[in-house]
Amino acid sequence: MTSKLKARILKISLNLVIIVALTAGISYSQDSTKKKSDDQVKQVDLKDVIRHLFGKSKASDTVKVVKNPKEVSISILPGIAYNPANGVIFGVSTSLSKFYGSPTNTKISAASASISITTQKQIKFSVQSIINTNKNDWSLQGDWRFWKYSQNTYGLGTQTVPGDAQNMEFNFIRLNENVLKKLIPNCYIGIGYSLEAYTDITTIDSSNNFLYPNYHNTYSAAHGYDSTRYFSSGFVFNLDYDSRDNVINPYKGIYADVKYYNYRKFFGSSQDWENLYYEFRAYKSITKNSSYIMAFWTLGSIGLNNVGPYMSLPAVGWDKYNTTGRGYIQGRFRGSDYMYAGFENRIQLTKNGLIGMVLFVNVESASNNDQNVKLLDFIEPAGGIGIRIKFDKESRTNLAVDFGIGRYGSSGVFMNIGEFF
Repeated sequence: MTSKLKARILKISLNLVIIVALTAGISYSQDSTKKKSDDQVKQVDLKDVIRHLFGKSKASDTVKVVKNPKEVSISILPGIAYNPANGVIFGVSTSLSKFYGSPTNTKISAASASISITTQKQIKFSVQSIINTNKNDWSLQGDWRFWKYSQNTYGLGTQTVPGDAQNMEFNFIRLNENVLKKLIPNCYIGIGYSLEAYTDITTIDSSNNFLYPNYHNTYSAAHGYDSTRYFSSGFVFNLDYDSRDNVINPYKGIYADVKYYNYRKFFGSSQDWENLYYEFRAYKSITKNSSYIMAFWTLGSIGLNNVGPYMSLPAVGWDKYNTTGRGYIQGRFRGSDYMYAGFENRIQLTKNGLIGMVLFVNVESASNNDQNVKLLDFIEPAGGIGIRIKFDKESRTNLAVDFGIGRYGSSGVFMNIGEFF
């Protein structure tokens, strides 16, 4: 991906935002002339804009909850996007949301699915979901992926530099499903199953020839893994606390999660190994109408006992929604252990809620136990700015376009349906 093409894609994205903003201002200027308070201003999303452009002039009123809990809210976004790890992406992304009980005592359920091909010759099919049953008695959380993929790896640890890059090609399957039962309000306990399968793994040079030795082969040989394929299969214990008012785009609340992964040969795993994962998110509305929100996110992964296979080690951009580390390419930092933290200011720019922006910073650290590089020995920062377009006001789903900058000249445009956390 050339810098000229990156600039062109960013320019197109910004022009789209400007056009939508102008359209919104023209289409719904009557809201401002009536001098309504912020709480009374009609809320507008991209669907309203499109309906207006095609002849339906009236915007829908503010929707605080879905009027009919049995209805499914669907957002479909076909088209072209860009990501530093994938190049130009051609595909379709779908977001679905629904209440499986009364919105007064049941949290919204959400699922996202995408299928795409990229200019890096990658093929991706992914489904992520959080399903909350009536009165939040049960929570079902899933992460399923089927990828034919390629990606640079830089070795382990946060001390690596761009010149360390080696390109890997592989097929990837992830099947992760957890079932949690509510113990007390907002607190859950559960169990699940996790499978990660990497096959047809090769490391190639710029001439598309097999590269040896390489980071992956060296690590695999040292820890007893087949360097061409391996499997991690086992059960998951899960503790979860979730007081967020909305799982798609929270205005307030806390999310805390701890998972213990126990992979065993008995379940088909290549080796016995264990991993501890934690995550914490907090959201605070600074203004009464939630036009300014502060959001914090941290997560970490600690290897226990035996070490896991190379590609199953935690890395930037390899979380459930592939959203950590804006400013760095996916897989830029990988380690035996990993820690990440991010902070956002989310600001609503238009009273009708259509246009917003974010300012964000993040830091991360990864270890390399084989070379005695410890967690927090090296810390890599990044930051940036982004635009938000309200894609579906009923579920609070935003179309996100962010520009992030990291160290070593790293930068990129990052796009997502929904918030990055």
